[in-house]
Amino acid sequence: MIEPDDDRIQRPLRPVLRLFAPPLRRLTVLVLVLALVVGATCWYFGLEIPRSALVSVAAAAIGVTWIAVQKADAAVWPARPARRSPGARRDVETLSWSMKTRGGVHEKTLGRAREAARHRLLFLYGLDLFDPADRDEIEQVLAPGVVRTLMTRRRSNLDLVSFTRLLSAIEALGTPTERHS
Repeated sequence: MIEPDDDRIQRPLRPVLRLFAPPLRRLTVLVLVLALVVGATCWYFGLEIPRSALVSVAAAAIGVTWIAVQKADAAVWPARPARRSPGARRDVETLSWSMKTRGGVHEKTLGRAREAARHRLLFLYGLDLFDPADRDEIEQVLAPGVVRTLMTRRRSNLDLVSFTRLLSAIEALGTPTERHS
């Protein structure tokens, strides 16, 4: 015969029984007593016994629910991790708004295009846009005018047609899911 140890395995209590566990026991008993007092007061002032009992039960339910809501762990929905990938919806929205400026395409928009071109060149071809040693190979993949536009840091007078050509050239590089050798 196996004798029980003093170290008993603690099983989680049911939600209703947690209200009578030591930290909440006093408060729960106080709410139940107050509910009986409310029911008795209603009966004293002329309410019939079944209805005063219903008032007591309703008061107890409201009180116990209030205790459970205040003392329970907050229910948290699992949050999906946010992924930020180049070309995501927010990037496209930001780019489209920043293209509506006077005097050509905004520098921020051109910077995003430069970042996309650098990413694609590095991932697909193993070439760094800002490495002078890779410049000849990059000009074989992209047109020299496109490379010149990408390499010029301050280019505020770039018109929308030239920018569209630039984006078409970047898009023609391929998607980062396919590698070229």
